[in-house]
Amino acid sequence: MQSETVNLSEFSGNHVIVDLSQPIRLGRHYIMQLITSLDIRNAEYLSRNRFISYHHQLRLIFSLGEQVKNVLEIGIFNSLFTTFLKQNNYNVTTADIDPNLNPDLILDLTTDFSLPKDKFDAIVLFQVLEHFPYEQSEQALAKLAAATKKFLVISIPYNTQYLAFQIKTSFSGRPRHLLFNIPKFWSTKPVCNEHYWEMGLKGYPKQRILDSVAKAGLTIKQEFIDPTYPYHYFLVLEK
Repeated sequence: MQSETVNLSEFSGNHVIVDLSQPIRLGRHYIMQLITSLDIRNAEYLSRNRFISYHHQLRLIFSLGEQVKNVLEIGIFNSLFTTFLKQNNYNVTTADIDPNLNPDLILDLTTDFSLPKDKFDAIVLFQVLEHFPYEQSEQALAKLAAATKKFLVISIPYNTQYLAFQIKTSFSGRPRHLLFNIPKFWSTKPVCNEHYWEMGLKGYPKQRILDSVAKAGLTIKQEFIDPTYPYHYFLVLEK
């Protein structure tokens, strides 16, 4: 277990020891956990499903064509996504709350942060917003919408009960898929313990997320779910 001394003078005038492997709430304030405190190894993190997600992250950025040259990636663990983009002549800036990941920018989305306006053609954050309470996620979404020049590309967890079929033959081209899924609206338990919320759970229907998108002044250009891994729900949002 990793602990760190944090100055909480604005709350109590004292110093306390907190465990950064779990999110901690003090009144309306949250201390965000650092991913490097979780001892996640690349061999465990880079699963088949994770590579499916990487594929779609890149595909969606590429689909935006010449409109996107400068990209801000928020929430990093390894450099794969950034490396692929740079190899395809994108200018990429990285941002994260965890200084141990050596991002270009230290950024805490739960604070009253600011970013240079219209510098980035696309701001991307995949599986990030669910790591803090929904009200703060919604506020961060609005701030990012104001900062991006054109696009905001995100993925969020979609908690469902599902049944998926794939048909692939030697004489056909792309495989065909059939997906049946039902949001787990009766449950409040996320798949991941580090998540405050997940789309599909009780209190977080898809429409609530779409309403937050509209409230931020964004429109949906693309939305996508991969039937082979329907837990990640992708949205390409446009100003």
